[in-house]
Amino acid sequence: MDFSLSEDQGLMVKAVRSYLSREVAPRYGDIEYRGHVSKDLFMGLASQGILTPSISQEYGGPGLSWLSSALIMRELGFYDPGMSLAVYVVVNNTWAKMIEVFGSRDLREEIVPRVARGEIFLGIASTEPHGGSDVANIKTTAHLDGEHYFINGEKVYISGVREAREWGGGYFLLAKTRPERSHTAISAFYLPVDAEGVEIGLFETMGRIGISTGILMMRNTRIPRRYIVGEEGRGFIYATEGFMRARTLIGAAAIGSATRVFEEVAEFVKNREAFGWPLARYEAIQFKLADIWAELEASWNLVLKAAWALDLYSQNKIPRSEVYKLSAASKLLAVEKSFRAIVELTQMLGGLGYTRESIAESALRGVFSYMAGAEGAPNIMRMIIAREIFGREYRPTPL
Repeated sequence: MDFSLSEDQGLMVKAVRSYLSREVAPRYGDIEYRGHVSKDLFMGLASQGILTPSISQEYGGPGLSWLSSALIMRELGFYDPGMSLAVYVVVNNTWAKMIEVFGSRDLREEIVPRVARGEIFLGIASTEPHGGSDVANIKTTAHLDGEHYFINGEKVYISGVREAREWGGGYFLLAKTRPERSHTAISAFYLPVDAEGVEIGLFETMGRIGISTGILMMRNTRIPRRYIVGEEGRGFIYATEGFMRARTLIGAAAIGSATRVFEEVAEFVKNREAFGWPLARYEAIQFKLADIWAELEASWNLVLKAAWALDLYSQNKIPRSEVYKLSAASKLLAVEKSFRAIVELTQMLGGLGYTRESIAESALRGVFSYMAGAEGAPNIMRMIIAREIFGREYRPTPL
């Protein structure tokens, strides 16, 4: 077992760090406090292969492994600890990949290269007003009439609605094509956000200020039949494949964010004094930082294992159940440990941690979005892990 990066991976990480330190770090205030990510920056991330690292070269991406994608996400979380840019990469990369894998050739060729070039935004539209994790109970419907589907319903807490409307783009949308309450009644579609009958609304969020969060409302929205992703009734399967990948990338970005705060605090306690001694001389500080470092390191290694498993799964060398369990575990552990680490680290900064002079407060708000439920709440991750340990016959619900 070799924990070192390959030569190519080492060069890639070095190049990504150079780009992010040059193009993202100086814009951090604009991103996290003024909510401004320019289309130029979005396209710049695409030009470097950062926006869609997993998209194959055939469709305009660099065709990197999921392990390499996780390495990129950790760097992105480090240079934008407020997590806004991480959202752009997670949604565009993951859902473009699902269209590449499961969509028809015509749909792949129409959508995926444009996402890879940063010409359009692509997100995920799954959560609805009555609930999010119970995907089988979604209310949005898609009715086929001739060569068009007519979509009706509402999606909430959707990332990038303003950007998709202003820059162009759409969503990987889940809707029912049959009325029964079943996973097999759900299909997936590409929904252009400028389709007639689509309306958007916006939420004001506590974190991830650099990307909008909002509402999608569809009223008899007509889309071409060719915009279905894969087969009718397979949308739930396609969505879980996407979430499995997104969760691992989120875990990597959360570790990057917490690591950035850790480095700031480690430097702070070496220079801040109390009673004639640097804070770093006190064991209470040393032991807490030692615990945080160990927890972040352990979580990062679980993220790497999950990404490694995704690569094996892509080659049909590992069962889906194993990688599904690992991806859920990586998000659960990495996000929870990162968030709790940032809380404790922010406290170590004292009054500074309560100001915008420190990046800790924006990191705390950003990582908390994934504690709150984005891409699956912590207890949903526990349910997934337990189901894979004990088997589906021990599920706690009758569904």
